[in-house]
Parts: sequence; C-alpha cells; structure tokens
Amino acid sequence: NRKYASECTEVHLANLGADAISKDFEHFGNLEVVWLQGNQLSRVENLESNFRIREIYLQKNRLVSLAGLRSFKFLRVLLASGNQLRNLDKQLALLSRFAFLKKLDLFDNPVAEEPDYRLRLIYQLPQVEVLDQHSVKHAERVRADEVVPNLDKVSARAEKVKPKQHQFSLLERQCIVEAKNIQERRRKDEEALLSRSIRVAPELMPPDCKVFKANRERWSDPRRKVHHELTRPTAWEIAEMRPLALQKVPQEQLSRAEVESLARLFASEGLGGRRLADAQVFEENLWQDTAQDMSALARSLRLHSEKIQVTAVPHPLEKLRDDPAATMPATEVVDLLLKLAWPRFDDEYLDRRIHRLYEDLRRADFAGDQDAVVKHRTEALRLEGAKTLKEHVTLNRKEVGKAAEKARVDVFPQKFIRAKRQIDESTGRIVLKVGMDTRSTSLGTMALVR
Repeated sequence: NRKYASECTEVHLANLGADAISKDFEHFGNLEVVWLQGNQLSRVENLESNFRIREIYLQKNRLVSLAGLRSFKFLRVLLASGNQLRNLDKQLALLSRFAFLKKLDLFDNPVAEEPDYRLRLIYQLPQVEVLDQHSVKHAERVRADEVVPNLDKVSARAEKVKPKQHQFSLLERQCIVEAKNIQERRRKDEEALLSRSIRVAPELMPPDCKVFKANRERWSDPRRKVHHELTRPTAWEIAEMRPLALQKVPQEQLSRAEVESLARLFASEGLGGRRLADAQVFEENLWQDTAQDMSALARSLRLHSEKIQVTAVPHPLEKLRDDPAATMPATEVVDLLLKLAWPRFDDEYLDRRIHRLYEDLRRADFAGDQDAVVKHRTEALRLEGAKTLKEHVTLNRKEVGKAAEKARVDVFPQKFIRAKRQIDESTGRIVLKVGMDTRSTSLGTMALVR
C-alpha cells in the first residue's frame, strides 16, 4: 500500500541473501533508517529518491562502491565494514560530501589497509566523531593535522615524460597537405552551389491548398467559429458521445433498417445535449460537408480525382444502401454518424428533459433503486453541462452594431511578480515562492494608488 509506504521511516532487510535493491524504494519517500547488513549486495542503487535517509547499515556485503549514497544529504551513520571497498582517495571524495556524518565504519575492507588510513580519514572528515567503533581523540586530530598535509609532498608522483611525437616522412606530409587542399576545394564548391538563386517557373508552382483556405476562413471570424461549434461537435465532445451512442446500439453488426432506426433515435433523443440534424443518412448530399473531417491523404486523393474527372467518392454507407441484407460493424457506423451535423437542443427542450430526469430520480430514490438514481443524475448533470456550454459558446459572438466601451487612458494596471528563494524545513530543498502585487499607476494629475 503506497499510503503506508510513504509514511514508513524504517526498513529492516538484514540477512536475507539479497543481491539487488528493489525499485519499489521510490515509494518510501520519508525513509530515514535502513538495515541491509548480511546480504550479497555489490552496489547501492535505486535509493536516489530517498534523500532523507540518515542511517544506513551495510555491513558484511560485497560492496565495491558507495556511489549510490550521493543523494543522502542528511546522512549521520554509515556502517559499511566487511565489504570490498578500495581506493581511499575515491572514498574520501565521496564521504566528504556528507556534512552531518558522525559515525563511520570501514574496517575489514581493503581500503582500511592503505597507509595512514585512519589519520587521512580524521583529517579529511573532521565532522566524524566515531570511526571504526572507536571515538576520535583530540590527540589523533592534532597528529592528523601535522602528518597528512606533508604526505602529498613525500608521495608526489614524478612528472610523466611526454611521448615522442611521430615523425612523418616527406611523402606523408605532401599527402596530408594535398588532402587538406581537396577538402577546402570541395567546401568552396558547395558554398558556391548554395549561393546560387533558384527560380521556379509559374506553371510549376504548386496549387493553393483549398483545405487550408477553408480552415482559415472558418476560424478567422469568431461568428463563423461559433456557428461551427453550434452545429458540429468538438473532438472532446465526440469522445464523450461515442460510448453513449454505442450503449444504444442493439448489436455489433447493423443492417440498413437498424441504421435508419438508430439515426431516427439520435435525431429525436440526441446524445449529450446534441441531436442528429437529419435522420436521412442514406441521402447523398448529407455527406458532402464531411470532407473536412477526412485525412490529408484522403482529401488530396479526392481533389486529384476531381481534377482528372474520375468517379466520385462512394457513399460511406454504400454497402448497406445497395444491399439491404448486408451489415456493417456498429463502431464504424457510429463513427460515421458522428461526422454529420449535430446541432444543440434549444433551452426549452433541455429544461424539460432535465426536469423529467430529476422527477425520475426522485421516484427511483423513493423506490430504493440506487443504480437508476446514479443513471438519472448523471444524465441530468450532463444535459445541464451541455446547456451551460451552449451559453458559453453563444457569449463568444461579436455583437454587431454595439459601440465598444471607451477604455480609460488615465490609469493603467500593473502586476509585479516577485520570486524569493527559501529553504523548505521539512525537505531541505531550495524552493521558489512567487508573490504577486497589483498596483494602479495614474497618468497626469490623478493621485497615485498603491
């Protein structure tokens, strides 16, 4: 249960013989103490998101690296004895990141056998108070301050001798120069070709895109946009209307008679606040305006066929129109019907439907039928939402003939967004908090309001 995982602060997984850490630790966001000793882990992984960990116990594993502990900013206790950790310089570079580290165990590791191991740890990690189960004495700190800074001078490595450069022969040098000249000539030829201007004859210019023109004319004028939304369902409305339509389909395969009956049902009762504009779905002219809903390839093929005077695009329901005994999948029929015009119901009809649904809801509630209550309430709320959406779309119309209100020019509003960096006390992260101040600045002789 992720809820309890997010509230967990300690995890005990010791002596289980595990060889890897699960990715499920990302759900333990508040984890502070982890016991993983006595397993077969070779590395610490999948704990990057658990940055709140303060104590981790990794004794008697097979660890070769502690790189997985980088995100533990608040680490206080690290016990990793009995592993395979090597390279003291590498381990010091990692451990120096933990400013709150107080207790550290690295004995029984190959790294503990390196010269001046304890003094170097005490000198590089002054925050550690207990090292390898022994408290750090003041005398040890003094000796570390005296010895460790001089270790680098004693063990300074000799400078590496630069390898002798290869000496090219005269023929090799001539080949290299010639190759560079060839590349330079090719580059200049490419630049010359790119700089030439290319002129296209007018008869070879591509024709204007009719679909692009139609869309530009439709969406450039807000009144046309509103008219389109009032008569055609939007993409998200189609996504809601499709499952409602499939619920009213009697079977998976539909004949012509069943399609006509379904169209009449959609025209009378509608779906989600809209109704099918014309139930005569087998008429040819009813599908002429659905070209905008076709894909770009289908539209281009249709335009091409019109230019070369090929036979027109067949009727989408031609299979059922020619053969009354034929059938089509219900999903395909519903998708085709949703491409037609679906105007919204008027407010009076919606009010009557909503009132009738609430009456049915009260009767179902009185009878104790909870399924019917949920069904009627959902349908009523959906119709109320369709009515509200219709009013919202209608408000977007441009009022013709109404003079626009003259805006004041002596005062203009200003908004200032001020960001401040702060440290979140619970997580330790740096957060950005934004505050907005609104002011009104006057022009001329008016008073300044702040």
